[in-house]
Amino acid sequence: MRRHLHLIIYKAAEAANTLRLSKRKTTSDRSPISACCFFCCLLLAFALTSCKGSKKETTSDKPTVSVTIEPFRYFVEQIVGDKVSVNVMVPAGSNPETYEPTPQQMVKLSNSTLYFKVERIGFEETWMKKLTDNAPDMKVIDTSKGITPAKTAGGIIDPHTWMSCQSARIIADNICQALCEWMPKDSAYFTKRCQRFKGMVISKVEQEMTPYFRKAKEAREQLTQKKETRFPFVIYHPALTYFAKDHGFEQLPIEEEGREPSIAQLQALINRAKQDQIKTVFIQKEFANRNTQTFIDATGSHAIEINPLAYDWATEMVSIAKKFAESYDIEMKSFCKEIHHSIRK
Repeated sequence: MRRHLHLIIYKAAEAANTLRLSKRKTTSDRSPISACCFFCCLLLAFALTSCKGSKKETTSDKPTVSVTIEPFRYFVEQIVGDKVSVNVMVPAGSNPETYEPTPQQMVKLSNSTLYFKVERIGFEETWMKKLTDNAPDMKVIDTSKGITPAKTAGGIIDPHTWMSCQSARIIADNICQALCEWMPKDSAYFTKRCQRFKGMVISKVEQEMTPYFRKAKEAREQLTQKKETRFPFVIYHPALTYFAKDHGFEQLPIEEEGREPSIAQLQALINRAKQDQIKTVFIQKEFANRNTQTFIDATGSHAIEINPLAYDWATEMVSIAKKFAESYDIEMKSFCKEIHHSIRK
């Protein structure tokens, strides 16, 4: 009942805000009609909230937890099985740096007992206080606890902790511990599933990625004709800092924290790509920008799309490793083509 009351207030506040903004357009808002509209909105909020609450009670008695992005729904579901429902705040295909939750999502959030946050991701930086104000009984769990922060080339701590198998194990442990404390009667169940996830799923991902990394590095060393220690790659949004750190790659981002590069910075990156014969750039559809095309045109590069925000974390991690191998293969073929063209001249 307390949650329902809180939601009514939230809906009413929304209605009041709408009316307040419209006052600049007309002075009639001070009339009894305006008060009547507000009262109707209040009643509508109550009706909607009551109906949703009744539906929930009749269709499911599962407890609910919330997460920010789809990969974390994947992590939580690997551990909770069918015992808990998982609510996602940033829908698939949305940008977690700029996304704004809908009123319906705020209503749904209020049913959550736990919130598993990524830490430092844009959505949480902007909205976490409002989310907790809307659901005061909800406990927030920092899944990054115990993970050593990794910094981008610009010295900024990268929030993409889940793009690392080592970090994924820590995230799983943090989720499992919180679940065991919240539902102690199911702690053995959660612990068993967590151990299985780490021992079978994450370990399998590592095994499947290894040959792709080997192939990528061999292609790179064949191209440069020297033993490499860091294998460079260009990416628009720096989502692979942890990934690169784990596997000996060097991430060269076009933008950082939503800030586009200056002309000088972009030109420096183009020069570095030409010097290192980098012929690919990794992109995400959520972060498309004209600077990517500028880089591609200037370097003759190919764009390769990745999706770190995909729900199926295990499949996506292997897919990215495969694309790394493909990217260095593209560079090698491009180099051979240039040599062949030069000889013919």
